[in-house]
Amino acid sequence: MAKESITVLGREITYEIKDVDINSLEYDPENPRINRIVSRIPSNKVTQEFIEMELLKLDSTKDLIKDLEVNKGVVDEVYVLGNKVIEGNRRLCAYRRLCKKYEKNPDNRKRWQSIKARILQKDVTEEEISYILVTFHIKGKTPWDAYEKAAYVYRMIKKLNKKPDEISKHLGMQKKTIESMLNAYETMSAKYLRNSYESRLDSGTKDEVKKFSYFDAFYRQKDLVKRAQETPAFLDDFVEWVKEDRFKKAQNVRDLPKILGNKKACKAFYDNGPEEAFDEAMHILYEHKPEKVDRFYKKIREFRDLINDAEALKIKVEIEDNKNKKSELQQCYKELKRFCKEIGLEI
Repeated sequence: MAKESITVLGREITYEIKDVDINSLEYDPENPRINRIVSRIPSNKVTQEFIEMELLKLDSTKDLIKDLEVNKGVVDEVYVLGNKVIEGNRRLCAYRRLCKKYEKNPDNRKRWQSIKARILQKDVTEEEISYILVTFHIKGKTPWDAYEKAAYVYRMIKKLNKKPDEISKHLGMQKKTIESMLNAYETMSAKYLRNSYESRLDSGTKDEVKKFSYFDAFYRQKDLVKRAQETPAFLDDFVEWVKEDRFKKAQNVRDLPKILGNKKACKAFYDNGPEEAFDEAMHILYEHKPEKVDRFYKKIREFRDLINDAEALKIKVEIEDNKNKKSELQQCYKELKRFCKEIGLEI
């Protein structure tokens, strides 16, 4: 069969398309989507059988199996290097499942015994593989989730020695976003996933990597990062809070600096049980520091600061010379009086 080629990072990489026996191929543990699975468990427990079992649990794999069965085959080839599927692991898994389903029906089974694949030339580098994956999953039609993107960033920086600036340009993301993703991935892998394995992950009932957004939110808050740098034990506290579901959603992490910055709210957050801690702390903030948690009162505080910081004499001269500026302030005064009257507030 004639060889074809694709251009990756300025180099022509040849490949040929053939039908390959599904049992001669292996899943690629380095693939970010597979990494999502294997990062949860000790490396000595990662086997091809385990990967396949976990892939079959994904709703996306189940949907793919149905689609392939209706279509009677793949539309896009899987990418193979050596005997590893570097792109298309779920498709391989789906084919194996369908082959097993029809093992007593020779005519149907034959359709699923081999899969159409692009066999890449043997000297393709890890960097080139990574670029191919980005084309499919960050810039293409089948996007990775946040954790899978972070796994890719980690691989590029830690294993391929790329700088955040390079990755930033490559992915079209800000450098600080890349750095936050990297820190979140490292912390989650080292302190959360590994430590959670024995107590929670072995049951297979909870997809812990979905908690990545909590760690990502943590590293996007300068106050939290600074606190963790000054007091390393604080990071361990945060990991424990995530484990015990002290935050109902990742967005709640954004309010943590406000809680920790208020003595009463901070005490409530630490002293209450996981179910009540966040709500109790936020209630105290709302009662004692409404401008910290309520957008309306935050804007009122900003308005007060604006008035207090304004140079009255300068404004007086401006409104004498400009009737539009004067009208704007008069209208503001009228609306404030009306609002205060409506809520029963005397001024």
